[in-house]
Amino acid sequence: MKTEKELKRLNKYLEYTEDLLSDETVRSMTQYHHHREVTTHFHSVYVSYTVFRMCDRLKPKYERQIIRASLLHDFYLYEWYTEKHDEYHIWYHPKQAVKNIEEHFGKMSDMQRNMVMSHMFPACRENPHSIGAWLLTVADKYCATADYTGSSKKFIPVYEEINRRTMT
Repeated sequence: MKTEKELKRLNKYLEYTEDLLSDETVRSMTQYHHHREVTTHFHSVYVSYTVFRMCDRLKPKYERQIIRASLLHDFYLYEWYTEKHDEYHIWYHPKQAVKNIEEHFGKMSDMQRNMVMSHMFPACRENPHSIGAWLLTVADKYCATADYTGSSKKFIPVYEEINRRTMT
């Protein structure tokens, strides 16, 4: 986080997400494991920052909505390794995330709802219908792979700076 360009990029990301990242319930995602020792909070920030970087290059319409939905895509708020449901986690958690998002933050746009519901494509029951949904799907696969291989550790300095600015 040393260069002027990196700081500008981070400031723009925080313009879109700071209110969400400062939210106590979003911060509670730090207590849930997502991929091994990686928390749901770390993974979600990593994914949304990756989507943000993709949007920075592609300049899609509704960039802010895309990044905010990406941050909340795993807002399911349970320990999936131990808490079981009638459906497999892979199908259940997007529905629970949408429910939690709408209860906590209000109604999502159709695009955002599809982004969250389809982010597990092709393993899920809903297909991506927008550039935002495709960006989230690709970023989620990339970041999940990095989580499992340990290479997501390279994101730790950015994550720590985001936390420093939002978890006060």
